[in-house]
Amino acid sequence: MKIFLFFLASVLSSPLWGHYGNFVRGEILVGEKKWEATFWMEGWMFYPEAGPLAKDDPTIAGSSGQGWMDSLDDEAWKVMKKMAEADVRNFFEPRLEDKVLEVAFSFPDLRREPWKFELNANYNALLRIRMEGELPEVPMGSFSVIWEEPDEADLILKVRRLGVMLEARTIESGSGAQELLVFSAGGESEVVEASLWSWVKSGFEHILPKGLDHILFILGLFLLVPKMKPLLSQTVAFTIAHSITLALVVLGTIAVPGLFVEAAIALSIGYVGLENLWVKELKPRRVVFVFVLGLLHGMGFASVMQELELPTGSLLKPLIGFNVGVELGQVAILGGAFLLTFWAVKKAGFEVFRKFASLGIAGVGIWWTVERVWF
Repeated sequence: MKIFLFFLASVLSSPLWGHYGNFVRGEILVGEKKWEATFWMEGWMFYPEAGPLAKDDPTIAGSSGQGWMDSLDDEAWKVMKKMAEADVRNFFEPRLEDKVLEVAFSFPDLRREPWKFELNANYNALLRIRMEGELPEVPMGSFSVIWEEPDEADLILKVRRLGVMLEARTIESGSGAQELLVFSAGGESEVVEASLWSWVKSGFEHILPKGLDHILFILGLFLLVPKMKPLLSQTVAFTIAHSITLALVVLGTIAVPGLFVEAAIALSIGYVGLENLWVKELKPRRVVFVFVLGLLHGMGFASVMQELELPTGSLLKPLIGFNVGVELGQVAILGGAFLLTFWAVKKAGFEVFRKFASLGIAGVGIWWTVERVWF
């Protein structure tokens, strides 16, 4: 049985400006059994002039940013969501061959608190609008979209399959049905391998070079006792812990405010650095504590995964790939640390270096904690 497996993704959005602009970017993701389309649009567009808290001129740059979105009450959001759904239905219509696909709407930015909206170049907050639907058991033929935006805004569309970029295209409003790339099952294994590798790469890059906070935490573990056996105990505990919470958060089993997680991660870096100043050997208490801190870091890894293009079907490959990438990044850090300190560990001055380095890590962690809580 042939199965068409697609990933059509992305588009980060510049607003659909109504009379003030002429393009919008969005994301389309088509999987084996499900599909979804996401658009990022300026929130004020769906705020009726006669609605609650209406502004005389909501298009003024900066007037409709994060603060403005936060000021809307429940009644205002009901109006906003209703208008957003009606407007999107008017200009976007997904089809599989000649069949119009049924859709359900959701607003991902409103699922987690505190809300954090992307801002465009005009400092206006962008509202994510997501459409989701099921595909037939055997989706034969090409997948197409009809883009009918009343103000003649074009759709900027990038097409990916399992994370691999295939094409970028602009669809003009009113241009009729547009066919998107379709692939047979013959190329499935190659794409799965590329997709798994892309998640491994994403996990690795989150550690090196992007994850300075995680780099400092790993170095803090290393500096306690820079020997293989005590380091192995800590890293195994850390790996098991962050793998648990990474899976739980991505699967939607638990949800923790991002501000708390980021502040707690920074505090964990500060604590590990400070503890290295008065502790010179690995104790069971340290391993247990590292496990607890690993739970926090796993939530941080999960927040990064959720910002990427998660598939609508099974999350097993992304979870495995991203986690493997994170572990490879950690191994690279530890390998580099061992290489740089191999000849110095037994020297008399190394203990002074260890304490100064730990103090520096502690200082950065404490500063980040203050910054993330109060700024």
